[in-house]
Amino acid sequence: MLLNLGWDTSKLTTSTMAKRSTFKTLTCAVMLGFICYQNAEMISNNVVGWLSLWLPIKTASATHYTETYNNDPQTTEMNIEGPHTHTDKPHDLDDIQGKAKGTNITGPELTKDEVKVTRQQCDADRRGNGKQGMKGEPGQRGLVGMKGASGHCPPRHILQATWRALNSNHFEGPLLSTIFVKEFFGTALRLTWSGDLRLKANSEDVPACRRWYFTFNGNECVNPHPIDAQLYTETQMYLDNIHRHTTIDGMCQGLFNGRVLIELNIGPCRLTQQLGFSEGYPFTGWDTTTSLIVEEINLITNKLGEDN
Repeated sequence: MLLNLGWDTSKLTTSTMAKRSTFKTLTCAVMLGFICYQNAEMISNNVVGWLSLWLPIKTASATHYTETYNNDPQTTEMNIEGPHTHTDKPHDLDDIQGKAKGTNITGPELTKDEVKVTRQQCDADRRGNGKQGMKGEPGQRGLVGMKGASGHCPPRHILQATWRALNSNHFEGPLLSTIFVKEFFGTALRLTWSGDLRLKANSEDVPACRRWYFTFNGNECVNPHPIDAQLYTETQMYLDNIHRHTTIDGMCQGLFNGRVLIELNIGPCRLTQQLGFSEGYPFTGWDTTTSLIVEEINLITNKLGEDN
């Protein structure tokens, strides 16, 4: 700015010119101060706004805050008490106080209790692993699926053999037999025998015991156990001549596929030699139909139980 007060400077001394230069400087300072006073608020807003773009600080002029930490490591407490500039306040403080524009912070002024936030929540927001939200509403019912193909059950492999009025009084050896063609090695054979049995003792002093059992190709089942039944009696009284309908049922595994000769046999009980049982008077299939049903079964598990 050039200030000309109409003086002829050619005739002035050096001392006089220095005084006039000082006077001009003071005059300019007074005028500049007057202009700054009239526009102080606009200049302050512009300067602080420019500084907020380049410096990592937050400055508040309308609502000032300070931040203090109590002894609880999980809680951050912010008090509205005078001007303060902080470079490490929580990430979401602007959301609590209101978004800052320039040097003014918008939003209602909050009380001391309303400004409390947990440090744990703020840290979780920074990491992106906050608390789990509320459970949502159930979704809509899905569309009806397509109709599946018709199921298929393989035919059952069953054999039934019958004898009309077997009437056998044999006390040892095979009583009847049939042949079953086993298709698979990993399957089991289930036997169900139904017929009439009787046993009388030889005398009143010696008890009698007889055993009926099945064999497969001449051998008893070992997986899991033999399929058999036993009758025991101690008297030869007339009233003890009782024929009882009996069922023998069991399952045998580990048999090879192919032709299997199945026989019902009669013989001494397991404890005959130790206890001295007699053979007595056995009778099988008295005047009734004797039947044997054999079925090949595909088992889900091979564990059929263990002895107690």
